[in-house]
Amino acid sequence: MKKTVSFYALHLSIGLAFMLLPYLLTSSGSVFNLPDLSNNGHDRIYFFTYLMLLIFFYFNYYYLIPKIYFSKKRVLYFSLIFLFFLFFLWISVYFDNPERNFLDFGHGAPFKDNFPPPKGRFPPPNHSNFEPMNGPQTQYGHSLLVYLIGVVTSLLFAINIRLQKVEKDKMKSELSFLKAQINPHFLFNTLNSIYALAIKKDDKTADAVVQLSELMRYIITNANDDVIGLEKEINYINNFVELQKTRLGNTVQIEYTVEGNAHGKCITPLILISFIENAFKHGVNPNQNSEIVIKIIIVNDYLTLFVSNYKVENLQSDSGIGLQNTIERLSLLYPNNHVLTIDDNPENYIVNLTIKVG
Repeated sequence: MKKTVSFYALHLSIGLAFMLLPYLLTSSGSVFNLPDLSNNGHDRIYFFTYLMLLIFFYFNYYYLIPKIYFSKKRVLYFSLIFLFFLFFLWISVYFDNPERNFLDFGHGAPFKDNFPPPKGRFPPPNHSNFEPMNGPQTQYGHSLLVYLIGVVTSLLFAINIRLQKVEKDKMKSELSFLKAQINPHFLFNTLNSIYALAIKKDDKTADAVVQLSELMRYIITNANDDVIGLEKEINYINNFVELQKTRLGNTVQIEYTVEGNAHGKCITPLILISFIENAFKHGVNPNQNSEIVIKIIIVNDYLTLFVSNYKVENLQSDSGIGLQNTIERLSLLYPNNHVLTIDDNPENYIVNLTIKVG
């Protein structure tokens, strides 16, 4: 994936903030004090400790974890982590006192100057090198803590990114499966419509075949795209509604309107049609008062679909797989960018969907 300028700027800002963190609040009382790397061992330790941690974080994140940890070489990975810690510890001690053995846990205080006592003054009894509060143990503990934070943080970030990728791949597989179910579903119902016209020897059968070809062309060429121009999706809906009008004639009252500008807006293919198709499946009966209302309203970056139909008796035993799949696709593709309400009362079935298309 191509990295943008903002990506590098963000990481540079985080890195600088991390390096300056130990000096933000200093013991001198000032809010910020630049490190004195030449004379102050305390500053040297913190500066190079945090610098090495930052370098190791990216090395661990971009190389060790993907190449070794995710390759199931866990023993090798944690062995390398331990070896890097020893190196990390040596670096932190070296810049404070190059002569001292970093494995010597009993001598040398890293954060205080080891000057001889003034004349006439003697060290405390039984203490050849008095180390109040600070000492190698404190330094080692701090180095271990900072190092472990870096290791755990990089692991958590890498695992989180990997889980997101797995979830994304899973979602793509689910969407492919749902689309594979939806396409034959559309074809089956549309062919039923044309069959009804052919049985009646209706003169509009030829027009219906042309409309079907437009529907199938859309499904074959565009239905597998992630997104498509909203104008094409609405044109597909227009053809579908016209085909239903041709088939049903005057047996049902159909109110269909489109308001707003669809130019420059995008939507997932076939995300609206199932709600419209459902109204024609369950809201049409020549022997009953049948009325279907379909309204598409586009305002700024949002589209509102309103579909309403009277509930009538019908002989269809369809399981509603197209509608259910559409609801699942909405939850997968527009988790925070849609609002769907369905009013299923004894007389009407009303769908109100608002979805972001800008």
